[in-house]
Amino acid sequence: MKTELVLPIVCNKYNISYIIFDENFKIIDFTKNMQSFLDSSSILDIDLDVREFFWEFVGLEEELENIITKEKNYLYIPLMSRNELFYDINLELCKIEDNQYFIAMFSKQLNNSISYLDSIKKINEDNLRNHYDKSVSENYYNLINKKLISFHINNLGMITKVNSACIYFFGLSENNFIGKHFSDYFLSRQIKSKNSFIDNILRAKNKNSEEIFFHADIIPLDNNQNSDKIVICQDITYLKKIESELEYASNHDSLTGLANRANLEKNIEELISKCEITKDIFAICFIDLNKFKAINDTLGHHAGDMFLKHIADILRSGVREDDFISRLGGDEFVVLIKNLESLEFLDKAISRLKTIASKSPLYYNEKTILEVSFSFGVSIYPYDGEDIETLLSVADKKMYQDKKRS
Repeated sequence: MKTELVLPIVCNKYNISYIIFDENFKIIDFTKNMQSFLDSSSILDIDLDVREFFWEFVGLEEELENIITKEKNYLYIPLMSRNELFYDINLELCKIEDNQYFIAMFSKQLNNSISYLDSIKKINEDNLRNHYDKSVSENYYNLINKKLISFHINNLGMITKVNSACIYFFGLSENNFIGKHFSDYFLSRQIKSKNSFIDNILRAKNKNSEEIFFHADIIPLDNNQNSDKIVICQDITYLKKIESELEYASNHDSLTGLANRANLEKNIEELISKCEITKDIFAICFIDLNKFKAINDTLGHHAGDMFLKHIADILRSGVREDDFISRLGGDEFVVLIKNLESLEFLDKAISRLKTIASKSPLYYNEKTILEVSFSFGVSIYPYDGEDIETLLSVADKKMYQDKKRS
């Protein structure tokens, strides 16, 4: 395939890397420096499956389908880490020689985006504090914050002035703000204004009812603590989203989206504390996939990953909404069956999972059908133990005993 020369030239000029691949996920073209994104044991080449490169991105197939059907115009992946560097990725559909292809463009970002906010804060504080004359300070404030939402408050937190960005954000007139407490428009974890500087996270809904997060600096116009102050709001919705995603990632398996081991142990500890009071019982069900290694060895890791995501879907469909599913790693999963009514109920729950699994093979391609079967190991609180270590150990041992029999 011939790629237009302008793309490599532009990408090289602006330090942007790219991969082009087709609708079957086969790599068509890429910039030479893409190899540096990989570890020494991996190779990027034409006709390879691009999903091996985007290995940590769950649901890539579904997201690309949304682009093809025009439900989305593009896919944005923020701060993907490669070799201790961070990249933002914009993935779009494009036409080349009358064919449809995807192009993923990588732009390098700072390791710590919060440094940008710190820089803004420092500039604002230094410039405003160096000008104690109110009129000069106001002019400076208007000059450096034309595009930032900002407003004046008195020592009681009442709004005395707003800039045009604030008016536009809310879709209101200036008269709507004057004399109102700033908390009428900005929600905060702490509503104070007597301190000289208050670093705070504010949130507000704009005229389109979209919730936006701000990092707010409250800076006095002069040295008098009772003087008016300027509140400068920097949009950090992007960073709050990353923070939320990082929190989610710390508690969930990146491949399947299920809870990870740390999340599981936390839930078991909470359940033990609850059951000590309520005298309820619950079961920890260890699940191991039979013949999973053979799938990885014969079809490769991508097939193995697809199979693991398929297993996660099977488990979700086979348990109650209140039950808890976790992936420990590899091919080991755990189902936490809460409010166990009886041993008969437990037997039925396990039988249901086995039945669903046996009827839910993964159709990997036209020639390959991957059958599903489980090995189980179950421990019951409080009969098999009253602490997390004992319960997990008993379930693990029983699971391996079942695996030897299968």
